[in-house]
Amino acid sequence: MKLSQLKKVTYEEIKNKQYEKLRETMGEDIELYFKESGQFIGYQEMEMGSKYLDVHEDISYLKDSVSLHSHIFYEILFCRSGNIQYLIGDMRYQLQPNDIIFVPPGVSHRPIFGEQLTEPYLRTALWVSADYWKKCSEELNAAEWEEKKERQEKSYIIRTNGAVLYQFQKIFEELLREEKEEKPGAELFSRGLFLQLICLLYRSWKGQAMTELKSEKAALLDEIISYIEKHFAEEISLKTIAAHFLISESAIGQLFKKQMDVSFYKIVTQRRLIEAKKLIVDGVLLKSIPELCGFSDYSVFYKAFVKEYGISPKEFRTMVRGEQYD
Repeated sequence: MKLSQLKKVTYEEIKNKQYEKLRETMGEDIELYFKESGQFIGYQEMEMGSKYLDVHEDISYLKDSVSLHSHIFYEILFCRSGNIQYLIGDMRYQLQPNDIIFVPPGVSHRPIFGEQLTEPYLRTALWVSADYWKKCSEELNAAEWEEKKERQEKSYIIRTNGAVLYQFQKIFEELLREEKEEKPGAELFSRGLFLQLICLLYRSWKGQAMTELKSEKAALLDEIISYIEKHFAEEISLKTIAAHFLISESAIGQLFKKQMDVSFYKIVTQRRLIEAKKLIVDGVLLKSIPELCGFSDYSVFYKAFVKEYGISPKEFRTMVRGEQYD
């Protein structure tokens, strides 16, 4: 399902599972948006409608439960408002208004909401296909941007202000306008805007002082998340984590539930599934994936994949690679 086909759904419609009402606008594709529990899946399984760029604006008024997820394209989020934290890989950041989040393909991420939203979480999301990003990045001679070591030393977050903020605002406003009005040459015009944006992003990223933006790394939660990030392909349990960090199993469970509104085992499963999706995109045989991602067998992997994404691993492979063989 492409982004252009996505219809917005209200909280009450989700809560009450008003399938018939939603089916009028979504058709049979409604099942792509709901898990068995009736929860909204969101953007994480959407395809791009363009081979270059997709842009949209989104706003959250309520505390959402957004799963840890990744994309097969680049995502740039211009966060206009909202007092939230953001988890990217094993790094957790406290966002400020007008921060820009840069998320490469395959990198796990999710917002972390507090007990309640003190103000709406408003952001503009720009999706860039991996092929188009690579082409533009090569022309910019920004290979270091792609290197994992550099991304860890620098930040996934770019903090904006002053004249630079004004430039970012104008570009994102123009991108949204071109997407909405669909004038002749809109796609080409948008690509021109993106070239300005990627140059501005790279300059800001290169010039951002290391002391200017630090992740929230001191807390125990971050240490556990970092451990999961490094060892998800191995056997991980509350017992092993508790022994490693010298803390009780119940304390770990409460920590995840309170700060991330999700269970410890759910986070582990979601991280393994993100790696599984990456391997599927890379063409790894389905039967080899469970062992590479930490699942005990294919049946466990299959059930977890379907429960989380609403489609089977084979269907996902067909969606992203167009391949039908086993």
